[in-house]
Amino acid sequence: MGKAIKRRGLESKRQILYTLLMLIPIGRVATYDSLARAIGTSPRAVGRLLAINENPVIIPCHRVVKSDGSLGGYTPGGSMVKRRILELEGVKFKGRKVDPECIIDITDILGINREEI
Repeated sequence: MGKAIKRRGLESKRQILYTLLMLIPIGRVATYDSLARAIGTSPRAVGRLLAINENPVIIPCHRVVKSDGSLGGYTPGGSMVKRRILELEGVKFKGRKVDPECIIDITDILGINREEI
């Protein structure tokens, strides 16, 4: 029974995460950390949930980067493919990192006070 409850909890976090990804505007990215805070998990767990995304064209997991602006992973094609997709969407880069001006905190979109999380 415990595993079923854990799976159900994981599935609901996955569904919420994928919904949040749809809120990230084209030309912007969010961080693993801000998404993790919004759904009550760790950035590493967010990465694992993104890695199992079966619809990367529809669910824009490429719009998630590390807190320092570096790309992190991207399952269908690697980080160079991720960068190219982001550039096509209008995300600006400074060297190998996303320009901080293009990084949003998903909690701002949701209207959540970061101190409340």
